[in-house]
Amino acid sequence: MGSGKKVVSGVVWTMLLNVVNAVYGFISVPILINYFGKSEYGLIGLAMSINVYLRLLDMGFNSTNVRFFSAWLAEKKYDKVRKAFQTSLCFYGVIGLLNAGALLVLSIFSDSIFNVDVAQGIILKRLICILCFTAFFSWVMSCFDQMVKATENVAYIQKCTLFTKLLMIVILFVTVYGKLSIEMYFMLSCAATLMVIPFYIRKIRKETSFVSFSPKVDWQTFREMLPYSLNIFSFGIFQFSFYNLRPMFLGMQGTVESVADFKILNGIAGMVSMFGGAFIGALLPSASRVVAKQNKDAYYRVAYSGTRYVSIIMSFGCFGIMSVAPELLTVYVGKDYLYLVPWLYLWMLPLLLTHNQAISSLILAGSDIRAITYNTTVSAVLGLLVTWFAIPVYQVGGTVIGYVVYLLLQILFYYFYYWPKKMSIDSSKVFFSCFAPYAAIGGVALLAVSFVNVSDICLWNGFAKGVLFTVLFAAATWCVMPKEEKAYLIELARKKSA
Repeated sequence: MGSGKKVVSGVVWTMLLNVVNAVYGFISVPILINYFGKSEYGLIGLAMSINVYLRLLDMGFNSTNVRFFSAWLAEKKYDKVRKAFQTSLCFYGVIGLLNAGALLVLSIFSDSIFNVDVAQGIILKRLICILCFTAFFSWVMSCFDQMVKATENVAYIQKCTLFTKLLMIVILFVTVYGKLSIEMYFMLSCAATLMVIPFYIRKIRKETSFVSFSPKVDWQTFREMLPYSLNIFSFGIFQFSFYNLRPMFLGMQGTVESVADFKILNGIAGMVSMFGGAFIGALLPSASRVVAKQNKDAYYRVAYSGTRYVSIIMSFGCFGIMSVAPELLTVYVGKDYLYLVPWLYLWMLPLLLTHNQAISSLILAGSDIRAITYNTTVSAVLGLLVTWFAIPVYQVGGTVIGYVVYLLLQILFYYFYYWPKKMSIDSSKVFFSCFAPYAAIGGVALLAVSFVNVSDICLWNGFAKGVLFTVLFAAATWCVMPKEEKAYLIELARKKSA
């Protein structure tokens, strides 16, 4: 399968996975809140946030490995790929043990760090201890994931992840009907994520038969990769901290119930983010090849056409969610949570600013990201400060306000400095040609749908508004899309149907 087809296949399977994720999130949140209770559900979210934040121990090797594996495979430097893979196995094995140790220490002091009562503290300790036992295998699996991505088999990864998600759906219903404890549910869910390891190993052996699964450090290869990794780490530590410290801040400054509110809003916003993020995951290996081969035509095609498609998806998702927000929350978790509607609106608007996913794949494929590191540091620190001080007043709303500050600072930096100065990308073309038309279409469609009220039944009213928004948005988008993009999509559809 060619590189272009692999990218398209990766995006398609990622979107399919995101649909399943959305369905799982939609059914699991109300079921778990109803079964365990809001505060206990908040404990699950808090435990997962702690573990996710410890992914910082990765030190940027996730993107680093994908970049170097992809570039060396393109250059047919198979010996370097083999040495890098073996070195990464050693690195991730050590990190897995450190992660487990950090979780064990944190479990001891968790009740004094977080705002939980005695009973909640006991449950939280048990959940963190469960994470200790799965940490090592989870880290080693990361290395397998990176190698498969480097061969541009993103679709295969998404198929494996889809299998995991289906297992988690089964676990969800077994938990409820089998009346399992919160600890048993959590343990089974963590174990489900590791079930795909044999599939990854099989794929790696098929695609890159020259690699070895015996851990072995090659210091020369490690030193070659380390500078880029540290650049990514210095860039990513603050970005990662911003996204994953917010629920932890809620656990410290707010309440466990606010963590549950955050999980509800983040779950809805995550559906939109994942569709946009599908592009960067699928494009990064190809972008690494584009940068390595200095293909200018492909470079600008990724920058402009890629941004156009991401903007369409983000505009459709953000304004689409806003068009049915009250109905969605009512069906999702009940009328008692309608107080979250204003915060959901506010969350969706800055999410539109993440339309830079395609260009981000080019940035990550390059090597000079110092300016981005400085900007991300400032944006994340200011965003987290706003979040910390706003939480006692607005609870979950404090995290949303901090998010607005963070993303606004980020996108202004890209448009006015980094893209035109460092990447020779026309910011005005990105905004006026690739983003603004589709955001405007979404806004107008939202305004039109806001006057619709066809039924007193919440579900049917939401469905009608959603269908109307989709039709209006799709029709207007097709009308304003450039002819060459229409021709490409039509040709792609023909090839798929052939």
